[in-house]
Amino acid sequence: MRQHIALPFSLALFMALVSSCTQPNQNVTTLPSEIPSLRAGSATPVPSFTIMPTDSPTPIFTPTAIPTLPVEEAQAKLLKLLFENGGCRLPCFWDITPGKSSYQDVQAVLVPLSRLSYSLHLNPSGTSDVTPRLTEGDLELYNRVAFLTDPNETVYRVAFIGEAHKPLAQGGYEDVFDSNFFGKKVSAYSLPHVLTQQGLPSSIMIQTAGGPLTRGGTGGFDILLLYPNQGILVNYKTQMHLNGANVRGCPLNAYVQMELYPPGQPDSFFEGLKLQSDCMCRQVLLLQATRCLQTE
Repeated sequence: MRQHIALPFSLALFMALVSSCTQPNQNVTTLPSEIPSLRAGSATPVPSFTIMPTDSPTPIFTPTAIPTLPVEEAQAKLLKLLFENGGCRLPCFWDITPGKSSYQDVQAVLVPLSRLSYSLHLNPSGTSDVTPRLTEGDLELYNRVAFLTDPNETVYRVAFIGEAHKPLAQGGYEDVFDSNFFGKKVSAYSLPHVLTQQGLPSSIMIQTAGGPLTRGGTGGFDILLLYPNQGILVNYKTQMHLNGANVRGCPLNAYVQMELYPPGQPDSFFEGLKLQSDCMCRQVLLLQATRCLQTE
């Protein structure tokens, strides 16, 4: 049985624990044959337009093609985006702010990275996503970012996954939770950095894997932070270990999963979470956190 705990953490104590922990790793996963695209609730159909000729057509807007970058330049751009978050502060992500930025802004961010990705999806009134990867030795940094835009082509939700994988010769990959290289490259989204920038969240939820525990087991350990006023949800996923009779997890170089919404709209934040059937965090944990906050 999974355990869900909401605790009033001390920020200083929590960050001290995070900065001092280390841990080992691994979990074997098989790569899917195709990567599903993120959806906002039910799929939004793409409208079809027919341009009717006129006697004297007058163009009011001429779109400018956005060039893709060569691989090396795309890698450098991706590393800069991950390390600096595009120079902005959450819930702004890669210079895209939910509730303010447009589909054109999304194109300008995603298209240059397309050479690093399995695929690039662009939709002016739906989901636009890219899965750029970086390789360092035998380690692969896997990233997935999706921007969801409404019928007015305004971004209303951002989703991000950052993980470290070790590709296997026979196919698939191993999860790597203790990579300092990964931790440094995504430090803008690390637990200490988010706590420093955003302060204590409204709720902190901790989940550990249920069932019999054995040393060296591969159970999961999740820490979920919710900032409804800022429009930020961050989940840190790492390896679970036994320390005597206690369960231990080190989030220092943990995987990062985020959902970002327009700030200053807590009611819309919770409503948005309820509607996301494809939420990247475990659904049970998310629902528990939502109920906890709504009853406080």
